Formats: sequence, structure tokens, C-alpha cells
Amino acid sequence: MMHDDAQLDFDFSADSLLEFPVVVEEKGWSAFESEQAEAIRMLNERFGIALNRKVRLRLVGWPEEFEGRLMLEDLLHPTGREKTVRLRLGKLTFDNTDIEFCRTMD
Repeated sequence: MMHDDAQLDFDFSADSLLEFPVVVEEKGWSAFESEQAEAIRMLNERFGIALNRKVRLRLVGWPEEFEGRLMLEDLLHPTGREKTVRLRLGKLTFDNTDIEFCRTMD
């Protein structure tokens, strides 16, 4: 069996892997982040919620309170006609209209 000495000398440690160049389109990424932030702001305003923030909330008909980061359940944002939006808090999913009260914790 033949070995290639150059391959055997390659340093696979985590520090050496950081030396590989990473290409990131800064303008594209910045535009994406800006668009997402604006979309979240508009959804927060439209539905009266605090997306992507740590919250404590109670759902209608549930005696306990829940804590966690309030997220959209779907990747697609509502188009404009919907009266509700599907949300997620950990593994719990519900509509914004199911929220009895909600306050931010961060």
C-alpha cells in the first residue's frame, strides 16, 4: 500500500481549518438581514406580538405560563389577508389569537 506523504502531513486540527478562506457576500447578507428585520417588525406591529424575543405568555384556556423565544411556525410570512399567524414557543405551536397575555423578558 502506497502513502502520499503530503496527505499524511496535513494538519486536521480545528485551528488549521480556520485558515481556509470563507467567502461571504457582505452586501447580500446585510440586505437579507435588513429585509428580515423589517419583515419581523411589520409582523410584530400587525399582529401585536414580539417575534424572535424571549417572552412569558399564557394561552387562552391554559392555567400555566410558558417562557421561551417566540418564533413563526412557518418560514413563509403571512401575505396580508390573514387574521392570524401560526407561532411556536419551544415545541408548543398556537395562533396569535390564542395568546391571553404576553410580555417580553429581554
